[in-house]
This record gives sequence, structure tokens and C-alpha cells, in this order.
Amino acid sequence: MENSHPAIIDSSTFGRVQEELARRSGKRKISRKAKTEQGKYSSKYALTELLVCGECKSAYRRCTWTAGGKKKIVWRCINRIEYAKKYCHNSPSVEESILQRAVMAAIMKTAARNTEVLQTLKLHIGMGLAGEKSEDNSIDLQIRIAEIDAEFKKMLDRVSTDTIEAFDEETVARLMNEKSRLQQQLDNIADAEQRRENAKSRLDDIYTILDGIKNRPMEYDDRIVRQLLECVVVDSKEQITVIFKGGLKSVQPLTE
Repeated sequence: MENSHPAIIDSSTFGRVQEELARRSGKRKISRKAKTEQGKYSSKYALTELLVCGECKSAYRRCTWTAGGKKKIVWRCINRIEYAKKYCHNSPSVEESILQRAVMAAIMKTAARNTEVLQTLKLHIGMGLAGEKSEDNSIDLQIRIAEIDAEFKKMLDRVSTDTIEAFDEETVARLMNEKSRLQQQLDNIADAEQRRENAKSRLDDIYTILDGIKNRPMEYDDRIVRQLLECVVVDSKEQITVIFKGGLKSVQPLTE
């Protein structure tokens, strides 16, 4: 008889396990067709990387519906799109505007909850943007390049019409090759420093936005969503679970 035996785990624990499975599968290739692998459109829509079906754990895809001459953007489970109800039976389609409002509401609610939450979000954003700082040995490289230039100048100064045949072309070639390699390393260090400066500027912008969350509404922003969230689980047509980097969770209703 159905439900006649005691459950092995309680419903609350089961729900937490399902959320964790969804979080872990958020970055995997779910679809059985290569053209629908998760992340294909990541450069444009953050939710393509993050939105996960709570039932089958597949990714969601952005779709355009046309009815009565009017277009509507919705997000649908990829398994439902490709296989109807073969693998996923009850996952809902969600209007993009409703989904975006719910995601931003969860972000604002979580960030405004207390200062510690906000600082945790900042920490994870900073780690993601700044990355590991490489060792800066640019001074040593510049000194060695100067030494090579000085050595090359001495060789040229010793050259005269009578001693041109004694000019050591192999040594010159070796020095010039070494200088070229060192200069490339210097250029790489300069490029990395510029990227760090750009990341810092971007991070400052995000901090400013987060600091203002408590006091003003915030429109949906793919950049912020991508930096803050680990995944978004579509639990049902009534609610989503927003999981932040670091494990913070916020259950948010889907309202018109």
C-alpha cells in the first residue's frame, strides 16, 4: 500500500538533498544533445549558466513564444523542450520578467538581512574578480635588459674596420633572443597589472551597488547575478530557490 511504510529520511532532509544535488549539477552538461550543453550562451545571459530544473536537474533555456502576434520571453527546462515529458514531468515554464524580479528580490533581501551577509558576498565577488596575483619581477627583468644593452654596446664599440671579422655573431644572437624573451615577460606583467586594475575598478562598482541595496531598489543585472549566485533552482511554478556563492540560500516566490 502506498505510503504504508515509514520514510527512510524525512521530507525536510530530502528537500535539502535535492537542493544540493541541483547546486552541484548547476555547472554540468545536462542535455543529451551537444547543441544544448549548459553554458553555450553564457556570454549573454547569466541565467543560462545558473538556472536549474528542480525536478530533473537539467538546465533551463531562454525561449521566445509568439501568441496573437505578441512575443513573450520564457525560460523552459531543456528536457521538456527536447523530450516533452519523457524525462521531466512537471517543470514549469517561467516568464523572464517574473523570474528576473524574483532573483533580484532574493539578492536584495539577502544582502539587506545583515552586514555579515553583505561582507560575505563582497568577499566572494572579490575572490572571483581579482584572482591570484602573480609575482612581479619586472625590476629584475629591466636590470637584465639594461645589462644586455650595455654588453651589446661594448661589443659594437670594440668593432673597427680591422676587427669586423672577429665580431661574435653567435653571442649577439643569443643576447638579442634573451632580450626578446625578457621583454615579452615584461609585457605580460604589464598586461596582468592592467587586468587587475580593471578588475578592481569593476569590483568597486559592484561594491557600490551592493552597499546601496538596503536603501534603493535595484533592476536586474546579468553581471551582478553572475558574480553573486551559484545557481537558481526552479522548485515549482510558485517559487525558486536562489543559492549564493558560499552556500547562502533564499527561497523566493514567483509573483506576477
